[in-house]
Amino acid sequence: MASLMQDQPIQEKPKNDFEEVEEQSRKRLAGRFARLYTAPWWLITLVIVWIYLIVQITNSLDYSRIFAELSEGISLTLTLSLSAYVLALVVGLLCGVVRANPPKPPEHGMRFDQVVGHILHTLLYNAVTLYVEFMRGIPPLVFLLISGFILVPALRDAINTSILPMLRTMLNNPEIPELVWRGRDNATAIAGLSLIYGAFLSEVFRAGIQSVDKGQIEAAKSLGMSYYQVLRYIVIPQAVRRMLPPLGNDFISMIKDTSLVTILGINDITQLARKWSGSTFLYVETYAVLSMIYLTLTITGSMLVQLMERYLRRNER
Repeated sequence: MASLMQDQPIQEKPKNDFEEVEEQSRKRLAGRFARLYTAPWWLITLVIVWIYLIVQITNSLDYSRIFAELSEGISLTLTLSLSAYVLALVVGLLCGVVRANPPKPPEHGMRFDQVVGHILHTLLYNAVTLYVEFMRGIPPLVFLLISGFILVPALRDAINTSILPMLRTMLNNPEIPELVWRGRDNATAIAGLSLIYGAFLSEVFRAGIQSVDKGQIEAAKSLGMSYYQVLRYIVIPQAVRRMLPPLGNDFISMIKDTSLVTILGINDITQLARKWSGSTFLYVETYAVLSMIYLTLTITGSMLVQLMERYLRRNER
């Protein structure tokens, strides 16, 4: 008898209407509170601060003058970022292709031209690897200083002392002026940033190229396709989908790193903020507006990158 009672399931007491309504209201309340945990509070906070600064710029004379002064450097900041990033993409792609194909030990019975090509490939691979590791191992600010105060003056002097005399003799024109390149201008900043980010982007391209299945590459080569054709028709189309999100994030990082060109005296928004705060002593107001401008640029870029990732994810399905 006792065993039969233990085997029978315990029946719950039926709930009345009031208890059911109370339980449903408790679940609704818990669901509303659960949304508070998943809400983007960081974005809400930034929007509130952004609205506050917009109101200050609209109503305060100091804030409006600061924004008018700094807005003159926004176009230069974006120009530096876009120009340097396009060049960095070219440098990164070339270096990434080289780095994705490390040299292998020479095979027995190779022809002379194959041996020479293997040696050149080994030298090129090591030269590119040296460049990538050097750029990734030093701070960007240090390389900008090296570019502006060492590399550019040395290149300018070499051109003026070696190449220009030859051109004057060949063209029979002794009035060709000497090259004037101070090393602290927009061209130096663009070249420096492109070389810095070219090293980082090369790793993105290398990883994207190596992520493609080797069986597809071998099958394409067996069909008689050249390495260039394999890259163009097989590797790059597949690798682009995987490389676009990190490439977008690197562009956002470059927008922020353009602030480093102030060390070369270039009038981007950071340099204008330094000058304005130093002359008016409005440090809090000036750097608050400067932070708002950078946050607007970077958060807008981050949202575009997220939209791009969702679009690519949806297409893969």
